[in-house]
Amino acid sequence: MSMHGVVIWYSRQDFRAIVWCEDSKELGIASGPTAWRNPMVAVEVGDIVGFRAEMRGSDRLCRDLHVVETQVAPSLPATVLAKAQTPPVSRIPLLHLCSSRD
Repeated sequence: MSMHGVVIWYSRQDFRAIVWCEDSKELGIASGPTAWRNPMVAVEVGDIVGFRAEMRGSDRLCRDLHVVETQVAPSLPATVLAKAQTPPVSRIPLLHLCSSRD
């Protein structure tokens, strides 16, 4: 299935990426240089990419990944993380287990 998405994490060293897919379901995972149409192209967080999606179990793998448009949503990861913040957990007393030689 052909799809578009936004790169929300990228490792140039490992040619790995996580993509927020246009259908807002499972995140896309690109793993290694063979996932990319051209592994030498510059990719950054916030770029729109096109790819062929393949499901493997519960993982959505990206194949033939290529940049469609650069720097469309560079703040998307920070925005998502800000919205995902959960309220702080109230202080819960910790139980300390002690042992003695008695």
